[in-house]
Amino acid sequence: MLESPGSESFELLPPTPDQDETAAVARFATVDAARVWRHSEDNQNLIDEAKPLVEGGLLMQLTGRAAIEYYIQHSATEVIITKIKAGSEDDYRRFAARIQKVQETFPGYIGSFVQPPHQKELGWTTVLRFDSVGHLNAWMTSPQRAELLKEAEPLIVGFEAQRVDTSFPGWVAADPATGRPPSIWKTATLVLLTLFPVVMLELKFLNPHLRGLPPSVATFIGNAISVALTTWPLMPLAIRAFRPWLFPEGQPPALVRAMPVILVACYAIEIAIFWRLL
Repeated sequence: MLESPGSESFELLPPTPDQDETAAVARFATVDAARVWRHSEDNQNLIDEAKPLVEGGLLMQLTGRAAIEYYIQHSATEVIITKIKAGSEDDYRRFAARIQKVQETFPGYIGSFVQPPHQKELGWTTVLRFDSVGHLNAWMTSPQRAELLKEAEPLIVGFEAQRVDTSFPGWVAADPATGRPPSIWKTATLVLLTLFPVVMLELKFLNPHLRGLPPSVATFIGNAISVALTTWPLMPLAIRAFRPWLFPEGQPPALVRAMPVILVACYAIEIAIFWRLL
């Protein structure tokens, strides 16, 4: 690696009391030099040599400001929490190795990491990264992955998937059946549905008590309350109610078609309720 153009140093960091993983840090003069090394035949040979020695797979990622900006624009990450049946740990490790060999052949694959649960955790954490949402979706919806997951059904109790590329992370997880998040505009309509009544109630009942404060402080308090109420009690309720519309695959077509009408009716009811509030 040190003979590769732009290479500056290489460090191997052993595990610590707070971290079970060993980290290898390779420093390059530029992001382009690091990418050349990552895609080189020598690097791939070293990875193949190290795989039998690693539990849970290898996760490779560029760091540094330029690399971070690059990945924000050009990558997508899927985080999957898998609960497996007691006593199936070794079988699941072998399954993780099999699926790793297949997914790394797909275009845009960057890396993945499988973390066994710690003492208080219930599931195995898989972090899967591709260079674009399109490439990640291609793998998540591929027949090859579906076939592998079907083989693993006897080992798995259940799993949850979280797509990191959504514009509303944490509010709407990806559909476990497809690995895809809902359309951004659909999520935005639910944010409007839940945020509007909160803002109206704040204008009526909260803002009069904040008039003695500087405008920036009063606005911050109001926004903090709005975000908290929208994130926790309201958005989860709205997502549950409109789930057939957010994730229409496998849902009755009549129900999916009715959901936008119901949403517009909810808007109208909210407007009517708050029509004379202020």
